[in-house]
Amino acid sequence: MKFRSSFCSGTTLRPGSLGAIVFVVALAVATLFVAQSERESLRIRRAEVADQSGDKAHEIESAVRHGLTATYALAALVRQGKGEVHNFDAVATEMLRYYPGADSLQLAPGGVIRQIVPLAENARAIGHDLLADPARNKEAFRARDTGELTLAGPFELMQGGIGAVGRLPVFLDDESGRPRFWGFTTVLIRFPQVIGKAQLPQLVKRGLHYQLWRVHPDTGLKQIIAASSEESLIDPVDRAVMMPNGAWTLSVAPADGWTHKSTLSLKLFLGFIFSALLGWLAKQMAELRFHRYRLQTLVDERTSALAARESKLGALIGSLPDQLFVLDEPGRIVEVHSPDPALLPMAPHDLPGRTYGDVFPKPVAHAVGEALAAIRKDGQRHEFEYALDLPGGCRQFSASMSQLSRSDGAPAGFIALVRDVSERKLAEERMREAMVVFDASSQGIMTADAAGVITSVNPAFCSITGYSSDDVMGQTPAMFKSGRHDAGFYKNMWATLETTGRWEGEVWNRRKAGDVYPQWLTISAVRDESGRLIKYVSIFSDMTRRKQREEVIWRQANFDALTGLANRNLLNDRLERALAHGRRMGKKAGLVFLDLDGFKWINDTLGHDVGDEMLIEVAARLKDCVRQQDTVARLGGDEFTLVVDDIEDAEDLQIVGEKVLRIIREPFLLAGANRYVSGSLGITVFPDDGDNVQTLLRNADIAMYQSKQLGKNRCQFYSQDMQEAARLRVQMEAELRVAVERRQFVLYYQPIIDARSGCVIGAEALVRWQHPLRGLVAPDEFIAIAEDTGMILPIGAWVLNEALRQANEWHEQGLSPLRIAVNVSGVQFREQGLLELIAQASREPGFDRIKLVLEITESVLMQSSDATEALMREIGKLGVNYSLDDFGTGYSSLSYLKRFPVDHVKIDRSFVSDCVEDKNDALLVEAIINMAHSLGLKVTAEGVETDSQREFLRMRHCDYLQGYLVSQPLPPDEFHMFAVRYRAESDVRAQLLPPW
Repeated sequence: MKFRSSFCSGTTLRPGSLGAIVFVVALAVATLFVAQSERESLRIRRAEVADQSGDKAHEIESAVRHGLTATYALAALVRQGKGEVHNFDAVATEMLRYYPGADSLQLAPGGVIRQIVPLAENARAIGHDLLADPARNKEAFRARDTGELTLAGPFELMQGGIGAVGRLPVFLDDESGRPRFWGFTTVLIRFPQVIGKAQLPQLVKRGLHYQLWRVHPDTGLKQIIAASSEESLIDPVDRAVMMPNGAWTLSVAPADGWTHKSTLSLKLFLGFIFSALLGWLAKQMAELRFHRYRLQTLVDERTSALAARESKLGALIGSLPDQLFVLDEPGRIVEVHSPDPALLPMAPHDLPGRTYGDVFPKPVAHAVGEALAAIRKDGQRHEFEYALDLPGGCRQFSASMSQLSRSDGAPAGFIALVRDVSERKLAEERMREAMVVFDASSQGIMTADAAGVITSVNPAFCSITGYSSDDVMGQTPAMFKSGRHDAGFYKNMWATLETTGRWEGEVWNRRKAGDVYPQWLTISAVRDESGRLIKYVSIFSDMTRRKQREEVIWRQANFDALTGLANRNLLNDRLERALAHGRRMGKKAGLVFLDLDGFKWINDTLGHDVGDEMLIEVAARLKDCVRQQDTVARLGGDEFTLVVDDIEDAEDLQIVGEKVLRIIREPFLLAGANRYVSGSLGITVFPDDGDNVQTLLRNADIAMYQSKQLGKNRCQFYSQDMQEAARLRVQMEAELRVAVERRQFVLYYQPIIDARSGCVIGAEALVRWQHPLRGLVAPDEFIAIAEDTGMILPIGAWVLNEALRQANEWHEQGLSPLRIAVNVSGVQFREQGLLELIAQASREPGFDRIKLVLEITESVLMQSSDATEALMREIGKLGVNYSLDDFGTGYSSLSYLKRFPVDHVKIDRSFVSDCVEDKNDALLVEAIINMAHSLGLKVTAEGVETDSQREFLRMRHCDYLQGYLVSQPLPPDEFHMFAVRYRAESDVRAQLLPPW
């Protein structure tokens, strides 16, 4: 508040009133601050409680789920025993040790409980039919109908206490191979034992109360599962605990409430004291300001008269546009005035009292002295010019000095009027420079009078046009017309000159020799002070070279430097034109995306120069596949695009696509040999699939990717469901990145046995994604995405280390050393770090007890270079073997087996499945075994599912077998149990089998 203006305007606001207002305002602000502080404290405390409850909710969920996983192990035993579990009591008793959350395990074939471990407390449940009453056993019917694990409860148990039951339906194949419902594997978990790992009482020690509850699915009422007290929680923090077919809730709230009343009272008291203090200070400051105002008013009244007199003199002097100096008789400066203080040699307030010799430099002081001497002699006015070096630069001045006289006529000093003539001097200098520029300018300059008659030209004009000054003087500019511009162009030019006084643009004129050339012309109309047109000034430059440079720049901006095809920028323009033409004519247009399959291998192995040769040849072939009016573009790398417009039907694009695939498959003569690649094409149609450039480009890219997913070397038209597939792929990629960060992966192990003895000699480690919502995700759903995005590298590293760790653990549990086969992607071989990863693993304890085998595909060998071969041999020196997976399905070549350090080959399941019935498959399998043995290699047959297949392979001396006949992939604990049991059975079989 401005107190002075308030008092002057007659307001009656007194210091006491002001103090009261400040007190009220300060108290309101303090109250708001305390309220905000309390809200922030509450937010922080709720966040802390939310973090603690979230941890406990996760621990509860983990404990319950760990107990429920026992159903999967039981289900595996049921399937393995084809509906029978031998020694169920012993097996179940042993399993309960591995699942602390499980209280009992049950088998219910046909839905009727037949076996329970332990039986002592649960005998009453024997014979209970879970499918007899849909109203009581809803979860059992839901499990049977959905095929998924369901959780019933919590509820009161017949044997006492509270518990929940997890039921997993089991389906077995009937004689026709169709799955049929066998029954349930069931696990009983008790409360609160199962959630003991969560240590919920720790929350009470931290001053918190909790409730674990759910909404009962039948009554809709809140069911308390566990609680720290019987009191209701006030505004608790809720955390969801996800169960297989529902959700529980963990509610947590402070025992003493969210607000500390003592702290709030203290804050309010301090706010009141602070507000009272501010009010008192405001009152004191207002009283002091009032007294100062009274004194200032008195001073203002007494100085106003003096100010009025000085203002008259100041207005008179201030109206002078020139500097004014008043000197006394001896030559001291008495008064000084300057409209611009920067034009003075020193600050104006420092000049009075100094002589002109102290103020000005010697040359200027000498001129002033001569003028004063002349005035004293003749009494006449004297004028002279001088220059001063000022901070703003050198300035030129013109001075006029006269003598002052007293009333009696005696000299009273001198007065000097000084004018800044720098601008005038500069204008004169510029005029001289302008004439030099006019003659020396590289641009042509021409002047014409108001009637348009040429009055002057400079030498550059003559050089550019070929005309001499005598040729054009007295002529009009019409003599230079090229004929490229119509009358409307010149009419618009003169209209612009008339309205704005200036015209600028590109004009094509004719030289004296007759050739037409472009020039950039600027015409300015010159008018006098009254606005009357007096002349025209034209300045122009020859644009011939600029046009040539622009043509080069345009080509660089719109064409690919390597192939000469249109680039992305020109492609967008051509596609826009094609769409506009299609809209006008009602025709269709097509966009084709081409990506070369196998180009990266050529580029990496033969060199980029050879790769460039191939790209140039591909560009030439593509141009032969389309019409002159169509567009072929290269987006970058090995990606090409074709715009085919003005078509009647989408079948025309099918013809173009097949032609492109055919010419791409033809051999390329590169580096003295024929090289082969193929292409994956994606096709989209306007307006069926989209009506703008960005939509069509996206759709074609999606279709091309789908073509690659379907096996490459094909063309694929865009369809609406591809968009959803692309969206799902992006979603899965994002979820996979989270999975890599959180390591949401588990390994399953498929046993590999000796074909003759049946002894388990190893296992193939198979990765599974433990998705938090979808459960186990098979590798064929995410491995391709991991390879495309590079996430296969951290996944592969984890798989290798985890498989080695598990193998060491099995060895410590008594198993014999095993061959552990780990699949390695071609991406891992191309990237750096694989050698260091395995070398680091080899330095870990127990590595020498494990027979590590890296499984690679034939495509890895096909795309390998000398560097890859060297890498494989370096890894082999660490004691690692190689197995060639899916042998016979790719471009099988004995040269690979000869060149690369391969130790095993695996016969693909597609050959094994029909080896007994199909004579060709039988001969092929026998040939692979004999060829491998002749090269000193071991042979593993995968996909063995029948006894006849096993006997066929054993009689042909196949070394190892792998498949569902032996076992499906198993979790680590089940594999250990399988290996132990299978070892005892294999010892018996080995004694009964005849020698080879």
